[in-house]
Amino acid sequence: MKVRSISKVALCLCLLGPAVHAQTTKGSFLLGGSLSFQSGKSKYNYSSSTFNSESKSTTFSIRPSISYFVIDQLAVGVVTPYSYTKIKSDGVQSTGSSYTIGPVVRYYFPLGDQWAVFPEVAYSYGWLWTKTPNFVPATGDYESLKINGHTSIFQGGVGLVYFLNPSIGIEGKVYYQNRTDSEERGERTGVVPTGIDQSSFNFSVGLQVYFARNAK
Repeated sequence: MKVRSISKVALCLCLLGPAVHAQTTKGSFLLGGSLSFQSGKSKYNYSSSTFNSESKSTTFSIRPSISYFVIDQLAVGVVTPYSYTKIKSDGVQSTGSSYTIGPVVRYYFPLGDQWAVFPEVAYSYGWLWTKTPNFVPATGDYESLKINGHTSIFQGGVGLVYFLNPSIGIEGKVYYQNRTDSEERGERTGVVPTGIDQSSFNFSVGLQVYFARNAK
């Protein structure tokens, strides 16, 4: 009786293994997202080169996405990141948020029955809203200034996913990010940054739900 029970458990594990990776086959969908904290250095390009400077930034990001497996293991989709950023420079603090949308591509390399490694590349473009101190040379003081603009984000990295079951995967990812912000043109007073370029290495954790193609 004991031997028979062990045999049944072994059979279930054997059947589960192939099913775990079945959701990464052509025709399946991937829906989920990730969270990350990022830190890095920012380089400001001001309208007057006299005031060029560097600062430190911290960003919290939420990154929803949906993808479709065009072939086995290869998923192509859309990512819609939202981020909140805090920047400190010489004791002065700026805050901002952004929302972008763009393509994302990842490819899975299975490692055994419940693990897989995936390289991923994504690019998104969208809008930003910033509240920043504006230095006015005439008075020597800072004034609060709200700036709207656009931002573009490139990400490239490698992740590891653990499949809890055939439908749910928990993942971690290490990635490089380059983000470029630019303000909308318009009349400004004082000295205002015309662009920000940020590069950083980050780590994110996420949860993905896999919708496997129905077998016919």
